[in-house]
Amino acid sequence: MPMQDLRASFLHICVKVDGMTRIQSSLAVRLFVAIAATAVVVVAIMALLVALSMRDGFARYLLRGELSRFDDLTLALAQDYPAAPSGWASLAASPEAWGELVRQKDTPPVRPQRPAEGDQPGGPPPAGPPGMGGMSILERLILLGPAGERIAGAPGQSGVIERRAICAGGDCASGAVLGYLALRAPLADVSGGDQFFLRGQYASLGLAALIAIAVSALAAWFVSRQILIPIRHLAAGAKTMAAGNYTARIPQDRTDELGQLVGHYNALAATLEQTDKAEREWMSNTSHELQTPLATLRAQIEAVQDGIRVPNALTMSAMHSAVLRLSRLVQDIKTLSHAREGGMTATMRPEDLCHIVLDVTEVVKPHLADKGLTLSLDMPSTAPLICDRIRIGQVIDNLMQNAARYTNAPGTVRLCIFDVETAFHLTVDDTPPGPRPEDIPRLFERFFRAESSRSRAYGGSGLGLSVCQAIVESHGGTISASLSELGGLCVAIVLPKAPL
Repeated sequence: MPMQDLRASFLHICVKVDGMTRIQSSLAVRLFVAIAATAVVVVAIMALLVALSMRDGFARYLLRGELSRFDDLTLALAQDYPAAPSGWASLAASPEAWGELVRQKDTPPVRPQRPAEGDQPGGPPPAGPPGMGGMSILERLILLGPAGERIAGAPGQSGVIERRAICAGGDCASGAVLGYLALRAPLADVSGGDQFFLRGQYASLGLAALIAIAVSALAAWFVSRQILIPIRHLAAGAKTMAAGNYTARIPQDRTDELGQLVGHYNALAATLEQTDKAEREWMSNTSHELQTPLATLRAQIEAVQDGIRVPNALTMSAMHSAVLRLSRLVQDIKTLSHAREGGMTATMRPEDLCHIVLDVTEVVKPHLADKGLTLSLDMPSTAPLICDRIRIGQVIDNLMQNAARYTNAPGTVRLCIFDVETAFHLTVDDTPPGPRPEDIPRLFERFFRAESSRSRAYGGSGLGLSVCQAIVESHGGTISASLSELGGLCVAIVLPKAPL
C-alpha cells in the first residue's frame, strides 16, 4: 500500500477515534445515558413487580374460583362440627375419612375432554376430581383450625394459598368462625388456556414497558438538551470574555438555577466591561495629566537652553511649580494604587481627631488668609479615634486645599466635628461657587472636574477627592458630597470609632 494511502487511513482512524472520544466525553451524552438508564431500570423493576403481582393475583383468582365449588363441603363441615366435642378430630386422625368426605362433597366443574384411546364410554370415573396442573384436589385442599393450624389435608404449603371461612350454621355474618378450608396453588404449571392468558398479559406489559422506556428516552433527550443549551452559551461567552471582549451578553430566558447563573455571568461581563473602560480612561487621563507638567517643564528648560529665557528666579519658580505639580500627581496616583492593593493604612493607632484637625489647619490657615478666606472651626474638645494619623491628615488637607482653590474671596470655609454614638461626623463647607447638582455624583471620580466653576485653571491633579474617598473607605468610613447651606460644596465624612 502506498505511503499516502497509509497516512490517509491513519488520519481517518484518528478522526473516528477523536469523534468517538468527544461523543463519549460529551456532557449531553452523559446526561442522556444517566437519565435514560435510570428510567430503564425503574421501568424494568416496575414491570417485574407488576408481572409477579399479576401472576400471584391470577393464581389467587383461580383459587377463589375453585373454592367456590366447595359450598357443600363447607356446609357439611359446619354441621358436623358440633357433633364432635373435639372438633374435627376424626378427620385429623383418619386421612381416608377426609379424602372420602372431599370426594363426596366435591362438585368439579364440567370440562369437556376427548376420551383417550382404550377408554370405554361410560366407564368408571377417576378416583379423584382433577385439579390444576395435574394435581388432585386432595393434594391441595387443607382443613385449618380457627388459629390457622392444619387439621387435615396434605402437609406443606406453597407460596400462594387461598382460604374460605367455615362458620357455625353456615352463616359467616353472625356465626362464629370454626375453621378454614384452604386451597394452595399447584406446584406444576397452570393449564394451557391459563398460560395463554398470562402470556397475553405479559406481552401487553412488555409493550407498555417499551413505550415507557421510549418516552423516558425522549424526555431524557429533551431534559439534557434544555440543560446543555445555557451551558453551551456560557462556554461560548466565557471563551469570548477570555479573548478580551466583555460586551457579549447571554439572553436570559430562564428563572431556574441556570438562569441565575446566566444572570451572574451577564453581571460579571458588565462589571468587567465597566472596569476595562475605567482602566482605559485611567491610563488615558493619567498620561494626559502627567504630560501637562512635563510639557511645561520641558518648555522652560528648552527656552533656557536656547537662550530665549534667562535662568532667573522667575524661571526657576515656574519650573519648580511644574515639578511640584508633577510630584503631587505622582503621589496621588501612588496613594490610589495602594488603596486598590489594600495596603494603604499600615499604622492604625489611637489618635485625637481634633488634634489632627488643629495641626492641619495651622498649616493651611495662612494660605486661606492669602486667598481672602476665613476658617471657622466647630468641634468638641477631644475626639478619640483609632486611625492612621498621616492619612487622615492628608484627607483634611485635601479638603482644605480644595476649598481654598475653588471658593471665591471673600468667603468662608467651615469645618465641624460631631460625636454621634459609634462614629465621628466631620463636615467641610464652603461658600460659592458650588458645583452643578448633576456633577455632584461624579465628584469622586478620578480626574473629574466640573468645568463650569472648578476647572483645571485653578490647578490640582483632579485626584484629591478620589484620594480622600480611598483613605476614608480604608478606615471603614464613608464620604459624600452635597450642596452646602453656605452656597458652595459640603463634604461629609463618617469615621467609626472602633478599629476595623
